[in-house]
Amino acid sequence: MTLTTDTAPEDARGGVPDPETAAETLVCQSADEFYLPPGREAIGRFCERFLNENALTPSELLHSARHQTSLSNHPLFVSMIQQAERAQGRRLGTLNALVNDVAKQTRDRARDWPIPEVAPGTYEAVIAEVLSRDAAFTGRFLVDAALALHIQTARTFAEKAEMLLDLASGTEDPDALAPIDQFLAEIIRAESGMASLGGETPFVPLVEAIVALAAGDAELPGTLPLPLRQLETLVRRAPMPLIADALMVAFRRELAKPDRFATNGGDLFGVETVQRELMTLAAMAQRLRSGDGYLGGPKTEAAFQRRMSLLVSEDTLPEMVKGRSFIQKLRTLFAMQAMPLAPNSKRAVDEYLKSYLDSREFTSRVLDCWKERSDKLKGLAEVQKMILDSSFMPEDREYLAQLVDETQNAFIRTHRLLAALTSKVDPSPDTVLDMVKLAAEGAFCVGKSRTAVARALYRQVHRPRFIRTFLLSAPNGKERGARASWLKASLSMVGVPFIDMGALRVLVVDDEEGPRMYVESVLRDLGVGTVHLACDGQEALERFEGDDQRYHLIICDWMMPKVSGLEVLKSIRAARPELPFLMVTALATRQAVERAIVAQVTAYIAKPFTPDQLEDKVLMVLTQKAGL
Repeated sequence: MTLTTDTAPEDARGGVPDPETAAETLVCQSADEFYLPPGREAIGRFCERFLNENALTPSELLHSARHQTSLSNHPLFVSMIQQAERAQGRRLGTLNALVNDVAKQTRDRARDWPIPEVAPGTYEAVIAEVLSRDAAFTGRFLVDAALALHIQTARTFAEKAEMLLDLASGTEDPDALAPIDQFLAEIIRAESGMASLGGETPFVPLVEAIVALAAGDAELPGTLPLPLRQLETLVRRAPMPLIADALMVAFRRELAKPDRFATNGGDLFGVETVQRELMTLAAMAQRLRSGDGYLGGPKTEAAFQRRMSLLVSEDTLPEMVKGRSFIQKLRTLFAMQAMPLAPNSKRAVDEYLKSYLDSREFTSRVLDCWKERSDKLKGLAEVQKMILDSSFMPEDREYLAQLVDETQNAFIRTHRLLAALTSKVDPSPDTVLDMVKLAAEGAFCVGKSRTAVARALYRQVHRPRFIRTFLLSAPNGKERGARASWLKASLSMVGVPFIDMGALRVLVVDDEEGPRMYVESVLRDLGVGTVHLACDGQEALERFEGDDQRYHLIICDWMMPKVSGLEVLKSIRAARPELPFLMVTALATRQAVERAIVAQVTAYIAKPFTPDQLEDKVLMVLTQKAGL
């Protein structure tokens, strides 16, 4: 037998139609299969009217001959059975045999199997004893029957939930918590059950409570009814998968109601009301995100789409952004686009956004939103980021993002914002830092704009003057490290690698002590953290071979006894072809240079040289390796 669980008629179920749309099918070949969770859910759907009227769960109905008799005498019982038969395409009357079999087995089991009594202090031990004798169907039937017996005196769903939660409060065993999970989930799934748990709680705080319970991201206010707060305690301390699923069913049911999350002086369809409604829905959608989807799966997304499609259309969009600044309109529309809209609403938002972004007036309208140049840059970058994070088709995202980048790049050129950084005269460190700060704030668009800024900054932040002023002037090592970390993170925003001189390890090789100490002094003054000295090529190779990965740069004299600088270069190239190698030579002849180039020297510097010349050469070699 096949029960399709999503087609119970409204007159049989009562209340607001369930928003679920995907068919959930259970194939029942015997009465026992009605006791499986999908079978109980099917009973809950087709018998919802009866269950709500009597504050019963499907599990109670399955374990009580008295309630089954009451159901068979209900005026709508025959129509419920016939509706189920029609839903599965069966002949009328064919389900009666299974229903009668369930009733007979319930009476026989109640007579033959003693149902244990449970109480808050003994529940876990009683369940453990029952399941130790039989963990299969009989044991599970007795456990459910015990719970049904325990809550039979309660008159409302809320009272039943409190009794179940009292049992759970002192229970840790998952096997004992599982049937409580089932019973509570059935209460939450029932519309009247959730209403009973919520008491007099209005629509908005009730939905907020359901979302908080499902997402686990907020504490319930103490003003909510006790059953909801007890439920919160339970789901926070133990996995309750059926309750989690039932909460999403309850959420989708509430979302299908006509109640609003926001009102505007009684105007349920006012522009501000619709905007607040959408923002509330977007916030809820974000809280209920799970991986690439939503808690509750595609049904939750579909529920959001159904509700939002009533609010967002090509007719309502112009009114919703009316009176806002250009950037506020874009922010509002991109926020709407990120919502789980229905396809027609999504198309309306996409087309409306494109009409703004691809218009002739875009440049002037977006730049007029701010007064300061820095704010204009950051505003354009914000617009591009919204485009890149949007749900436009990839080709549309690329085209529109490029459009914004070209607007910013033209603005940078027109106002000569990089002129100071690209001139032959070194700019002041403060000028460089101002541009670095803008980079840190994400002020530059991906594309031509960011590339131009990156090239200018890369050149300037590795100049000796800037390094001395910004880094080496720090009062202590901790502050210097903090500045270096900030600079590195800021430059990374525009793709610029920063060479922290304090973290470098350099090997200086020279057979003469004077030149060797002179180079070391210049490197120390430049802020290089570690400088090792070698008195000849042989010692240099021994140091290198001891750990060939520890050095970032080698500065080596050419003319040395034992092993020449050229021989050192060739040996090092065999192990690390990419290691920067600066050759120091008094023989800056064409022939010598060609020999060094053949051996793959990174650069050379001719003696004698000033400290500034050596610093420039060292930074040139290091930045040449990092590349931009």
